[in-house]
Amino acid sequence: MSTNNILGIIYANVHDDLLPGLTERRSMASVPFAGRYRLIDFSLSNLTNAGISQVGIITKENYQSLMDHIGSGREWDLDRKSGGLFILPPFVSGTVSDGVYKTHLGALGGILNFLNRSKQEYVIICDSDVIANVDISEMFEAHLQSNADFTIAYKYGKLPLNHDKVMTFDVDDNGIVKEIKYVKERISVNHSLDIVLCKRDFLVKTIKKCIEEGKQSLSREVLMPAASECKIYGYKVSGFAEIMDGPLSYYDLNMKMLEPKIRKQLFSRERPIYTKTHDSMPAKYAIGSKVNNSLIADGCVIEGTVKNSILFRNVTVKKGAVIENAIIMQNAVVEENAKISYAVMDKISKVEKDAVLMGTKKKIVLLKKGETKGK
Repeated sequence: MSTNNILGIIYANVHDDLLPGLTERRSMASVPFAGRYRLIDFSLSNLTNAGISQVGIITKENYQSLMDHIGSGREWDLDRKSGGLFILPPFVSGTVSDGVYKTHLGALGGILNFLNRSKQEYVIICDSDVIANVDISEMFEAHLQSNADFTIAYKYGKLPLNHDKVMTFDVDDNGIVKEIKYVKERISVNHSLDIVLCKRDFLVKTIKKCIEEGKQSLSREVLMPAASECKIYGYKVSGFAEIMDGPLSYYDLNMKMLEPKIRKQLFSRERPIYTKTHDSMPAKYAIGSKVNNSLIADGCVIEGTVKNSILFRNVTVKKGAVIENAIIMQNAVVEENAKISYAVMDKISKVEKDAVLMGTKKKIVLLKKGETKGK
């Protein structure tokens, strides 16, 4: 059966509270990552690489940045007359959802009209905070062969920092999920990547029933009981797959992109990660500048020193400035002799001449969008 028979759904805002400084003016989905990407690029690319041609993105607030980034969906081949990309508002009158959603289940309740109008037989639901390159076609084939009601993508590894929000699984030799639970300790275990596949009609009936019964949580009140009441298949994801769940997690996962082995796993030639393209000049390195183990995007002007860092487009690093272990976003400016370490500078921020912006490995300092750090 063709994957074109699958409707894709992506949550844009559900976990905004986990990155408060970076999501004041943008959704989690549009948070910049790895020098040129946004977090939603991974979910969108996973879906479209599998041939899924209709994708709905559930928004809530602060989604202007997201709309600017994805546009018509051209980079993901979603600018088409039939199907394509749909931006779904946070609340639609006449649905069973009561007001602007607060949970995954409420978000789905708010788009029931969209789900009902869709023609695809299946639906796959993704969060926008998962950094992974997932073979959705293979996941769909496993779902069909298992004859499951739900298939959930998971990995084996150490739980994210906010592990109390992540489902863990007991899976038998045939991949069938026997129990879903939440654990108190941060341990290595099978845990969900928040990618769920099922039949569309089945999902619609489930949503209506749960909302009528006053249920709020898709994972705790729907999927957990379903492990004993219906058939759930666990699709194990290999390679690099991580959940972005806090400021330290954001920093650490960006820094992992400096490792060639991880970049090779994540940015596969067979399944590329697409993003909005820009026509920028190449980076310029002045005489006397020093750059080591860093990702430098187009349009940057480097006159100082950059080590173990990620610089997005059009960043300016002036003479004598030293940047180490930092993430510097688009159009930020680091003036002469400034010192930056274990820090994140958001877009159009600035560190003035001789100023210091310094955090630690366990406490990353953030300079918010448009802010200036003086001496």
